[in-house]
Amino acid sequence: MNDLKRSKSENKLIITIILNLTISIFEIIGGILSGSLSLISDALHNLSDSASMFISLFSLRVANREKSSKNTYGFKRAEIIAALINSILLFITLVYIFYESIQRLIHPQEVSSIIMLPVAFIGLLGNFFSAVLLFKESQKSMNLKSTFLHIVIDTISSVIVIVGGLIIHYTGWFYIDPVLSLIVITYVLKEGYTIFREVVHILMQGTPADIDLSQIKSRLESIPGVENIHHIHVWSLNENERYSELHALINCQTLNEMDQLRDQINRVLRNEFQINHTTIQFEGEKCKITNI
Repeated sequence: MNDLKRSKSENKLIITIILNLTISIFEIIGGILSGSLSLISDALHNLSDSASMFISLFSLRVANREKSSKNTYGFKRAEIIAALINSILLFITLVYIFYESIQRLIHPQEVSSIIMLPVAFIGLLGNFFSAVLLFKESQKSMNLKSTFLHIVIDTISSVIVIVGGLIIHYTGWFYIDPVLSLIVITYVLKEGYTIFREVVHILMQGTPADIDLSQIKSRLESIPGVENIHHIHVWSLNENERYSELHALINCQTLNEMDQLRDQINRVLRNEFQINHTTIQFEGEKCKITNI
């Protein structure tokens, strides 16, 4: 992201943090007064999201720092590391909510729907506004995507809490509170694991999911003058920048032809495979290179 877009993302993130903390305070108070575990679970999830947003905000600022001789790639992976930390925080929160839900199933407690419902509705409005605020930004960054996912899950969680409050109000069935909490954490776990797996794949320098190395090899070998492509490596620095390195056995006559082959290979990788930077090692056993 450029500086202007990054500044807009930071401002929206700050507003979302303030809003999220306010919702958390309301839900904690409401959860204690009403005795609702699902409301307290939602509040704790919101608090963990606030911590995640602080990490996201910090990483956005770190990622904008210039590269140096000690950090030749710059700090662009700060956002990926933030997404990893956010995922871990999410899993820790889920373990706690799961434990509390099981305890409530074994020992159900009375819940006051009169308090639970209006608090949950306030939480829903706040979460929905936050989700709308960060929607566009989430399309540009995995870090912000993970934060956006937290908020979407909070919004869904608020809806579930409201449904639970209505069921308790009209039926008095208190078991619905921990049952709904278990439903929420099952969904959160599924979505959170998807981001966690993608982040780890990037940190392990895995080949991007939409890249087929055999397809790259075949396409590059179709370029006249390229005899063979091997030792191909493609990895992501973050979700926006891809790097590659490869060996190319070529057949050319002049240094100018070699330069043209290099340009063609780079152009194909950039335009057809969205690979931003490539290091090519030429092998010219079949070349009779002259300085022409």
